[in-house]
Amino acid sequence: MAAISEAESGRVIGVSVGESADAAEHAGRFGGWKLRMDQVSSGRFAGRLVRIRLESLEIVRETTTQALIKQGTAWPDALVFSLPLAASSDGHFNGRSLAFPDVLLNDGVDLPPLVTPTLLDVVSIAIARDHLASSLDALGETQSADLVSGYRQPHHSFGGPGLPALQQGFREICDPGHQLETAIRFCRTRASLQDIVVGALAEILSKTSRAEVRAATAQQRLVDRVSDYMFAHVDDPPNIADLCRIAGVSRRTLQACFRDALGLTPSQYLRTLRLNAVRRELRALAAAGRPISIGDVAARWGFWHWSRFTENYRLLFGELPSRTVQNVLSAPR
Repeated sequence: MAAISEAESGRVIGVSVGESADAAEHAGRFGGWKLRMDQVSSGRFAGRLVRIRLESLEIVRETTTQALIKQGTAWPDALVFSLPLAASSDGHFNGRSLAFPDVLLNDGVDLPPLVTPTLLDVVSIAIARDHLASSLDALGETQSADLVSGYRQPHHSFGGPGLPALQQGFREICDPGHQLETAIRFCRTRASLQDIVVGALAEILSKTSRAEVRAATAQQRLVDRVSDYMFAHVDDPPNIADLCRIAGVSRRTLQACFRDALGLTPSQYLRTLRLNAVRRELRALAAAGRPISIGDVAARWGFWHWSRFTENYRLLFGELPSRTVQNVLSAPR
């Protein structure tokens, strides 16, 4: 990472480029954000992150090679615009299908569950609410300024014919990567870059079609309730019958809710979350240099059949759990 200076807000100004071979490690590269990422498609994960941090905004270009469930928060009082540059399919957001290449706008305090396509190249712009509102007001975009200044937790998607030009513009900003490190030291460069970004956001807010993505669907709320219950009962993982009882629905309704909200069956979802939890725990133990019993960790998350567990783990992550541990132990410190 190239740290240049500290903004008045205390945020570091600079450019960083990093690569990850694990979804949780990838999430941890979003410094100042609190994100959880669980891998849901099968195969080895590869992620790349380009972060450009200025006084009042941050540009993050993220490429991932496996479908993820992502949720969490950005830094305080930020609005987050997410513009996909390339995607292998549509995604699912807050229980709804999200069409490519629609832009998603969220209040940074609440980034609801997003199921990404298997292959995704996306630019996210996190910008201070007050800075964006005042900048839009100075541009004469009073309606857009009023929208963002009072924006609290609803979610919007934006579409329209102007998106390809915006995609190309953000590619040109992010493609230089480390080459920006020197240029960004100069105040005039940073001011010019911020003007370009604010202009692009003004285009999104004023010249593309907007649709409010209201609160989570009933299907997503059911999925959230099931997830909360599962993580509250790690030592006694529920089965499908338990989940039907907890949710007060039939097996068929439960299946339909999960497919609508996430594109997954309940059993796929629960198994995937538990496998991600095992992987996260193994990596944490290895990084801390603590004794590791893969069998004990697996059993704690409800995997008692060893050969079936290792095969499911290998299919999801593209490696055996022992290799996961070894990769962490052999990584440069």
